[in-house]
Formats: sequence, structure tokens, C-alpha cells
Amino acid sequence: MRTLYLDAFSGISGDMMIGVLLDLGVKIEDLKAELQKLHLTGYSLSAQKKPKNAIYGTDFDVVLDHGSKDTGFVEHHHDHHHGGARHLTEILTIIKNSDLSEKIKRQASGIFTEIGKAESQVHQVPLNEVHFHEVGALDSIVDIVGSCIALDLLHVDHIKCSTISDGSGFINVAHGQMPVPVPAVMQMRVGTSIPIKQRTDVHTELITPTGMGIVKVLVDSFGTISETEAVEKVGYGFGKRDTGGFNALRAMIFDRSASRRTIATTQDQVAVLKANLDNQTGESLGYAAKRLFEAGALDVFLTPIQMKKGRPGQLLTVIASANQVTKFTQLILKNTATKGVRYQIVKRTIMQRKEIVLPTDYGDVHLKIAQFNGMVKATPEYDDVAHFAMQSGETFDYIQTRLKALIDTKISQTDL
Repeated sequence: MRTLYLDAFSGISGDMMIGVLLDLGVKIEDLKAELQKLHLTGYSLSAQKKPKNAIYGTDFDVVLDHGSKDTGFVEHHHDHHHGGARHLTEILTIIKNSDLSEKIKRQASGIFTEIGKAESQVHQVPLNEVHFHEVGALDSIVDIVGSCIALDLLHVDHIKCSTISDGSGFINVAHGQMPVPVPAVMQMRVGTSIPIKQRTDVHTELITPTGMGIVKVLVDSFGTISETEAVEKVGYGFGKRDTGGFNALRAMIFDRSASRRTIATTQDQVAVLKANLDNQTGESLGYAAKRLFEAGALDVFLTPIQMKKGRPGQLLTVIASANQVTKFTQLILKNTATKGVRYQIVKRTIMQRKEIVLPTDYGDVHLKIAQFNGMVKATPEYDDVAHFAMQSGETFDYIQTRLKALIDTKISQTDL
């Protein structure tokens, strides 16, 4: 599994995110080609490799034909008829009608929706009236969609993030002073356990709403890097604000399938969401479970229960990343008949895992390996077992038993 680790010691923004992904190896030409699938004009991309405090990184910028950047979402709904504005619904339609992959469309739309909901709540504006100024909208579309594209080009399977630093004090905007963290960023923390610490030595904003939206939707877990992880590459994406120090987002790529000595456990937190259901068909429950898995749930399962008045029912349990409570609560309410969702944040310990390919008499079999203090659990991929069974004419159980015996022998003879 290819993992991206974000070391957000100086916050996060859209341009910092794209900058660090370019620094990790994404080609600017590939990013431009994918962004053309949005069918938008009026901008160009700038990416410069440069030193900051004698450390080289990438400074990414969206250069707009109209002139300077705007601040993004409009704060007062009485301006919403302004001709140079894009409403949230229009931006979502642009993404939907693009030629991008469904995965990138889903991710980018999710980020914009999270930011829109936060702004709607903070400024008491109906969600369908939340909008960007034209210039700010274009810049934000490129930053958000570009981040999703760059992650896909880098073939990232999992994103982990450190505690995110923000500044303190106040920043001045068109409508006056705004406290740091800015209200939209604070609002997006509701229903999550995203770890943020404020730096009293920095008197400006470090986490932008765009950066927070990217974290809320795309980051799978939070914490530190395991001491045993083999880092493949390190990159830096520079920020634009003058913090009086080193303003950059650092990121690392490591591939767990390439790490041959992963023996420690990892501790993190997950959300466990539950709902009791007694008036829904099996087909619709199966559809709901499918949607939850597609949205990134770690696990989804149903348990038979007895409800009021002796009615048979099902307990739906969803396990998800701790920072995605709001997202999965909404999905459960939308796709099931329940009127309420219970949840709690729990700690878990998981064995470090990797994937390898093992040659056998049947062919190459893909294995999932889990290790801890000399204990090894190895499981052959279902698709490989099924393929070998059909190819050989043997039963699935026979092939699985043979492969497990070969795997056990390999484990006893070598260090997987």
C-alpha cells in the first residue's frame, strides 16, 4: 500500500498541497493535461523549484488572466447576484460535467461541499446561495481538483497526517478582522477529531478553508510515522504567507509493500457508527452497505437484533476514519430508514501490513502479510485462489488449503 504522510508543521493550503505533490514527482505537464478535462480557461500554472532557508522545495501558483487572487467564498448573501461569481452548485456542475475520473469528481465535489457547508453555517447563508467571486472560484477549483488529480497521479492509496499547526491572533479581510483559526476552518472541525494546535509565535492564518477541506475529505488517519516505515521520498510545498519562519508543507511517500521488516503495531482512532433498522428490505440494506464501502468505510456489517414489540431488526455498524463522522452520518441517514445515528471514537491497535507476490506451482499469488513481534498472518488474495481453482479444475477449498500450506512453509523458512 502506497501511503502519503503529511507533516503539517506550518499548516496546509491548496497551493501547498499541489506544490508538495509536484515536489514528490508528479509532472506539471500531466497535471495540466488532466485539468484541461474541466474545460475551463483563464488561468495558467506556475511551479518553481526554489530554496527557502537553504531547503529546496516547489512553489506552486495558479496565475489568473483576470489579475490577482480573491479571498474565495463571499461572506454576505445579499451580494449573490454579483455577475462575477460562481455559486457552489455551479462549481459542482462543472466538476460533474468534466471528463475527469469518477473518483476525482467524487473527491473534489466532497471537498467543495464541506467548505460550502461550513461557510453556510458561519455566515447563515443557504447552501445554494454560497458562492465564490469569479477569480477566487477559478483559483479554488484548480487547487482542489488539482490536488485530487495529483494524488491520483502519484498512486496514493492512503493518506496520514500529523497534528496540523495553525497560527493565532487575527487576520484582516474585506469585512473586517477574523480570528485565527478562521471561522470556516473551525466549523469544519465539528463532528471530527482532526488534531490542530495553535502556534503563538505565528500571527497569521496557516490553515486555509481549502486546506482544511482537503484534510477533512481525503486524510484517512492522523498520528506519527512508525519508526519502521521505509521512506521512499520527501518533498516540500511552499506557502505564500510570511510567517517569520519556514512556511512549508512537508510530505513523505512510503510503500508498505516494499518494506520487508514491518513488525510493529500501529495505534490510531476510528469512529464506530451504529443505527437500528427494522423497516428496510434486504436489497436496500445491501445497496446502503455498498455505498458506504464506496465512500471509504473501513468496515460495514449488519447484526440481527430484536427491537420493540418483538420486531426483528438489523443493527448497522460502520467503522470509519475518526475524522469522517459527519460524512458517514449523512450517508447513513440518506441511504437507510433510520432517523438517528449513534457514534463513538475508539482506539484501535492494528498489525502492520504489507503485500507481496509469492511464486507457487499454480502461478504467482498475491499475499497480505500482517506481522507483530514474530507473529505472522498471511492470507492469499481471493481472486487468485478462485482463478487457480477454475484453471486447475480443483475446488476452491482444496486450492486455498494447498496455498496456505505453501505459505506456512515459506514463512518458516524465510523472513517475509
